[in-house]
Amino acid sequence: MSFLLWVEATILLLAAVLAGLGAGWVTPEVTIQGNTLSQLTVRTALGILAAAFFGGFVACLAIWRQRQGLAELLRQPGPRGQVLIAPKTVAQLASGLLFEELPETSFRVLLRPKKGGLLLRVFLRLPKEASIPEVAERVQELLTAELSRRTGLTVQEVQVVVHSASSR
Repeated sequence: MSFLLWVEATILLLAAVLAGLGAGWVTPEVTIQGNTLSQLTVRTALGILAAAFFGGFVACLAIWRQRQGLAELLRQPGPRGQVLIAPKTVAQLASGLLFEELPETSFRVLLRPKKGGLLLRVFLRLPKEASIPEVAERVQELLTAELSRRTGLTVQEVQVVVHSASSR
């Protein structure tokens, strides 16, 4: 886990514990501008904060797990040692291939680890006249074959998400 992600996860967990303790045991009477809030209101607010902080902690763990999965997948054995490929490099290769294939189309590429390989999710904005099934199949075949050939990584799945079809 990177240092900043670890710090963020720790702070969120501590905040969740403190808010949970406040909701469960130590609930003082709170007065805001002369208005006194009931104990139930304060406990409810602290409980909601504890749940939100704990949700942030779980999100940090999910990000860490995803990064770990990608780090393991992007290691390839070489003749004289391991070859490490940065996830950003794979995304840049995919973007370059897409730009060559679809020069007038905007897109975005996300990588996810998948058991035994990579999952790529490609978000596209296609022209109105484009055939979505044909473009999607072409993108899937191109990325699967070329990324596997150029990196040695197994591309398990290429998901194509078409956001819109607009005129040029």
